[in-house]
Amino acid sequence: MSAEHVSMNQSTDPRIGACVYLLHGLLQRLERQQPGLLAEMTEGILRDRSAMDPASSSAAAAGYQVADEALRMLQLMNAQLIQASTSKSTV
Repeated sequence: MSAEHVSMNQSTDPRIGACVYLLHGLLQRLERQQPGLLAEMTEGILRDRSAMDPASSSAAAAGYQVADEALRMLQLMNAQLIQASTSKSTV
């Protein structure tokens, strides 16, 4: 992993955190309006990721890391939406 790799846990730049926060909220809102959107995005990223060979170049390795992080974010959003809908249905 290069020093250029940035994750939410390692970044001290509040702009990156703000972008992730806003994107997270927007995608959750879109998923509520258009159910299945997160699943479609996940499938697309998985297809793109399967076509990448991270050993072929540093750019491909960086792209693979971006795809992994995007998948992690989508999985987190989906889990949070499921939890929120479960909480609402039990109240």
